[in-house]
Amino acid sequence: MSTSQDETQNNELNEQNVTENTVAQFDDVADMDDVADFGDDEVSVEEELQEDQDFSNHSKSELLAEISKLVNNSDVVKAERISKKIKEYFDPIRQEEEAAAKAEFLEKNGDVEGFEYQDADVKTFNDAFYAVKNARRQHFEQMQKMREDNLKKKRSIINQVKELIETTDDKGVMNKIKELQKEWKATGAVPQQFADEIYKTYGALLDRFYDQMSIEFELKELDRQHNLKAKKALIERAEKLLEVENISEAVVSLNSLHEEFRNIGPVPKEEKDTIWNSFKEISDKIYDKKRKHAEEFKKVLDENMKLKQALCLKVEPFSTFNTDRIKEWNEETKRLLAVQKEWEEIGPVPREVANGINKQFWANFKQFFANKNKFFEVLEAQRAENLEKKKVLVAKAEEIKDSSDWNATADALIALQKEWKSIGPVPEKFRDSVYAEFKAACDTFFERKRNKRNEENKEYAENLNKKEEIILELTKLTEDKTAFDQALLSEKAEAFFAIGFVPRKEKDAIVDKFVASVEAYVESAADLDEKGKLQVLAGVFNQIPAGGKRFRNQEQNIRTKIKTHEDDIALWQNNLAFFSNSKTADKLLAEYNEKIEASKVELKKLKEQLKIIQSMDN
Repeated sequence: MSTSQDETQNNELNEQNVTENTVAQFDDVADMDDVADFGDDEVSVEEELQEDQDFSNHSKSELLAEISKLVNNSDVVKAERISKKIKEYFDPIRQEEEAAAKAEFLEKNGDVEGFEYQDADVKTFNDAFYAVKNARRQHFEQMQKMREDNLKKKRSIINQVKELIETTDDKGVMNKIKELQKEWKATGAVPQQFADEIYKTYGALLDRFYDQMSIEFELKELDRQHNLKAKKALIERAEKLLEVENISEAVVSLNSLHEEFRNIGPVPKEEKDTIWNSFKEISDKIYDKKRKHAEEFKKVLDENMKLKQALCLKVEPFSTFNTDRIKEWNEETKRLLAVQKEWEEIGPVPREVANGINKQFWANFKQFFANKNKFFEVLEAQRAENLEKKKVLVAKAEEIKDSSDWNATADALIALQKEWKSIGPVPEKFRDSVYAEFKAACDTFFERKRNKRNEENKEYAENLNKKEEIILELTKLTEDKTAFDQALLSEKAEAFFAIGFVPRKEKDAIVDKFVASVEAYVESAADLDEKGKLQVLAGVFNQIPAGGKRFRNQEQNIRTKIKTHEDDIALWQNNLAFFSNSKTADKLLAEYNEKIEASKVELKKLKEQLKIIQSMDN
């Protein structure tokens, strides 16, 4: 290899080593497991608070929230590593809950046959865990495939460079070489095991090309000046990252700039250290900013510790709580769960105190629910007694449900229902079934009773229709002015009252309607005098329950009308004296005399009716 070739390769290797040494200084930001060398592999920068976060004091919901954050994270390697760490703390919680559920199932059912533990949170957690795991696998599969494709492209470029070395068309060859160099730079990383070989071969061929063209130095200097300009532009972009508020995003972007910086290629020797130191200085500032952010986060952890210590004291009284009332247990449970919610919202505490604080808080928390479980064990025994009492009531209801003694049986079942309500709750798994049996027995009787009432109501409705028909017949006789037939009226009245019961709400109305039709028919009898009409009505009224009262009411109505006419006549006669001085006196006197005469005629008629009624009573 020529001296020029040795120099070119040494320069590139030196620049690569400087870059790798600098990246090593960011070892708590970059994920070095993913960095094969600075020449072709990506520099992965750690996401904020991921690697050193303590999950030992996290609740189940907090661990679920943390692993959910990792799904679709761009740093798939670190995301998987952290997800495994989270799973170490999630699995014991799941196992404990499954064991508790299994114990409860065993207690209620006597054995564990048929027990299935299903928890939506566990499924969600596993989905997220394998999503992160698959993302890492897919990432490296894609990266490997991409690098293998890149290797093929770069080998093709090398072959093309080899062919161009043999040509003598300087201008055309130079343009093609430039195009191949652009294509080379645009092509990404290759598999690590081929990186050193492929870069050395490519560099050696370019050196040979420049030697052969006798313009090696000029071209390299021109290219390095171009690289210098490109790297200065990267430095300006890096400076802007200092203004980014989200330090994690800034570090990720810095990682991308490092990749671009590496791919640009060498700069003039006299600028190499200066340009790198400028880039490194900005990188150091960004890292210092992240370190400062971590220190501030430490203060947050300390403040969280104080808040959780206060909650530890707050939860202590719950461990000794006791009462014989379900409502008070439920109210105290709500208060304790509110404290738990406060606890879960606080966030992580320093790692060195996390276990102690967690044990202190959750010990009192669990003691409360242990005491509550003992209370409900006693309560379940009472509920078992209540179940036996209600079974007795079921048997009594079953015994009388087919009775036809409607009123007595209805009263008895209502009494059983009141007694049922006074007994109290039964075990949850029997609550619906025993109530269903009792309700079915009661419903059987009352359904039978309702069916009987419906049949009666149907009969009453038919009776009402029959009576309505008789009323219509009488009304038609009146409207047609048919000759009055007392025998026919008696026949209709006898038929009307022989029909039977009608719906209760229609009882009085239909009688009143019938009486009105009778009165209208009798009133239309031209061959009957007032006494005769009243005698006919009296005969009909005597068939009506409380019909005599109706007749007496008619007498009272006549007396009221007589009193009204007498008062009107006296008033009108008294007013006649005031009209003598009026210009319209004659007209007014005539009107009032006419009213007085008409009222006297009606008064005479009413008095005759009254005499007739009185004579009929005697």
